[in-house]
Amino acid sequence: MFHHFHNDVHQPSQGSLSAAGFRDMLNWLSQRYSILGANEYLQKFESGTICKSDICLSFDDALKSQYDVAIPILEEFNLDGFFFVYSSVFTDKPDFLEIYRFFRTTEFEHVDDFYSEFFRLVEESDRNKYRLAVKNFLNLDYLSEYNFYTENDKWFRYLRDQFLTLNKYHSIMNNMITKKNFKVDEVKKKLWMTEDNLKTIHKKGHVVGLHSYSHPTQMSRLSKEEQFNEYKKNFEHLSRIIGNRIETMSHPCGDYNNDTLQILKEMGIKMGFRSNMGIISIKTPLEVPREDHANIFKEMYS
Repeated sequence: MFHHFHNDVHQPSQGSLSAAGFRDMLNWLSQRYSILGANEYLQKFESGTICKSDICLSFDDALKSQYDVAIPILEEFNLDGFFFVYSSVFTDKPDFLEIYRFFRTTEFEHVDDFYSEFFRLVEESDRNKYRLAVKNFLNLDYLSEYNFYTENDKWFRYLRDQFLTLNKYHSIMNNMITKKNFKVDEVKKKLWMTEDNLKTIHKKGHVVGLHSYSHPTQMSRLSKEEQFNEYKKNFEHLSRIIGNRIETMSHPCGDYNNDTLQILKEMGIKMGFRSNMGIISIKTPLEVPREDHANIFKEMYS
């Protein structure tokens, strides 16, 4: 599973890969596994002929850096990949998940400087509740399946997803953005692919799949109707763009529940990917585990 890449146009950020780094990783993986193209992997998955050594490459969030940096390397290796796309980024009201990420990784000397300021602002909003949140967090093994996250990464995600309301989170982030004079509209133009890019990806033979409409970080907290609308709008948008039926998906932030699985099954989705290796046995075709490239990077240089 890949997300961010960097080059002369796209700034380095937490966990991003250069073209050379991506090439080295594919060479390293190819010595240990059989890297299949996405179409071949899907065919073998459906026929039940996947081998333990078979792996595929997937890319989440329709990031322009994937188009500019990763796809030329895939062509060098004669590989097609899965590209899981959420649709709000193609509108004038995109979800701000990636914008906030870009802000915290580029506007501070170190991401922990951002965390310090963010934690301070959250604490000031309600000190008593914040102390209780600290106690709750310390009693949890929160996001333990994502072992590449630092403790600050985990604490930030806990506050964002479990403690703050969505409105409060946006309020804190937008205030920080204003203080830094961060140019949101300029960033929007750089972060994501265009619909023409998606058409090109499809024409090149890559597999385009669902990733919801607005990328909720906690899909399982939405009602069944809300989840259905997330995937219906995503499905309709992508089907219109590429002119093909969508058959694959990945769960945003790896979060889902039985309602999610039922919705996707009824939509005819053949294969779905998790965002971690937290399960050993695949119970349904919609829960295929994935290894984050950050873990591969650690293994390469350990």
